Amino acid sequence: MSATLEKSNLELVRRITRGLATNDMRPLIAALDDNVVWMSNSLPPYFRFGGEHLKRAGVLDLLAKVSAEYAFHRYEIDEISETGNDIWAICEVVAHHRPTDRNVTGRIIFHMVFRDGKLASYEGFFDTASVLQQQGRLNNA
Repeated sequence: MSATLEKSNLELVRRITRGLATNDMRPLIAALDDNVVWMSNSLPPYFRFGGEHLKRAGVLDLLAKVSAEYAFHRYEIDEISETGNDIWAICEVVAHHRPTDRNVTGRIIFHMVFRDGKLASYEGFFDTASVLQQQGRLNNA
């Protein structure tokens, strides 16, 4: 893997997250490989966008679901690491949850794999219990 391609993958991730911070999905959509595999580690009964989404059409459906429920106010990379085509990042996120009219904050950790400059796979993790609690959908224990 050339240093130039790795640098462009890192720049692409930064461009994607800058877009997300302003609810601009275009950089992410432009980066998608036609056969992308997207895994959101959240339960579909609680998060409509949870689970596995296949190919460009599946991810576009996922993004529509996310956009219908959340408006991002902040999406900033705190830490980022790359090895070849693999990029891991920890991001601070602030979003408005439209159905409950509440703001939620938290961290998203994701792993992206690039192939020929396109996003081939994504796997994301966040503290779902904390988000549900901030939305008022989970009682304090």
